Amino acid sequence: MRNKIYGFAAAMALAAGTLAFCPLKALADTPVITAGGGQGLLGGPGMGPVGPAQGPGSTENIISDVPDPIVTVVEKYSYDQMVQDLNTLRSRYGTHLQVNAIGTSLDGRTLYEAVLGNPNAPKHILIHGGIHAREYMTPLLVMKQLEYGVELYDTGTFHGEPFSSILSSVAVHFVPMVNPDGISLSQFGLDAIRSQELRQQIQQAYADDLAQGRTSAAFDRYLVYWKTNGRGVDLNQNFPANWDLVTASPVPSYGTYKGTSPLSEPESQALAGLMDARTWAATVSYHSMGNIIYWDYPGNLVQQASGEIATVVSGLTGYQSLGSSGHGGFKDWAQIRENPVPSITIEVGSVSCPLPLSEYNDIWTRNKQVWILVAKYAATH
Repeated sequence: MRNKIYGFAAAMALAAGTLAFCPLKALADTPVITAGGGQGLLGGPGMGPVGPAQGPGSTENIISDVPDPIVTVVEKYSYDQMVQDLNTLRSRYGTHLQVNAIGTSLDGRTLYEAVLGNPNAPKHILIHGGIHAREYMTPLLVMKQLEYGVELYDTGTFHGEPFSSILSSVAVHFVPMVNPDGISLSQFGLDAIRSQELRQQIQQAYADDLAQGRTSAAFDRYLVYWKTNGRGVDLNQNFPANWDLVTASPVPSYGTYKGTSPLSEPESQALAGLMDARTWAATVSYHSMGNIIYWDYPGNLVQQASGEIATVVSGLTGYQSLGSSGHGGFKDWAQIRENPVPSITIEVGSVSCPLPLSEYNDIWTRNKQVWILVAKYAATH
């Protein structure tokens, strides 16, 4: 979630709302789960259980738009479960789906993109989630979007046009989990981190955050609300978008530390490398929380297109649209870079993160077709 907002300037403004931030001083009593070892089936080493880790909440009334789904809705959707699901999706739907490694996290987890549609299409859009650790419902959402799209590839329609027709001209690239180390840490605690060096850095971040009053929580509870990567860098403040203007923690932290330089982290480097690898028609970044669409940034070189995408996504989701004025974010960089890309950030959820399972149905109902809507926009612009 971005730190600052300014007034909405697009055509379809909705009523202004109030953003709530994820607190660290009034922590919920959710149990911390300790992970064992695991091996990613696509080749990436993992540290969580291969099966999903079920958190509090009921799955009895979870919406399912896919018969015999592979991606199971659980409160703590783990890295290893994502890897297993990507492997199974590729096996079941291989003709319509490609899975590629795009980098490796600090703790040795492979970062993946899944490409839905024609990889040689003239246009491409990028959708990613899980750049902030405690926002781990977004990788689940992105994986469910991927499964929904590949299952309905040959039969689904959007506003009367077949999915297959749209996806022949626009490839959709999903990066479900940009920050697997941080997510594993938030979900499973310190045992999820294999590197002794990283463990020491995390413990030092806790000591510094305690000393500076950024937390008063016990260590295990502090980790539940971890936002940054495996060494305490906020990946969404690590991009070259007025990075020098970012003011936050001066040292690694659970929350906001921009790193030693722009793109200092392997995870942000992987996302930037993917952006540099081709020409993009649009990007969508999923975060939580607030039910907000951020679409603008000072110096935005693709303001009109970004605003248009925000308007149509707002119409689909019912989320209000606002501009953002924080710095160092992926969307911000995408909009001001040498080859700018129309981009939006979608903040899902209405309560403090980590989001409970009770938030899922509303998030899914509003967002299940965002990917095909943006693909349709790209195809016609």
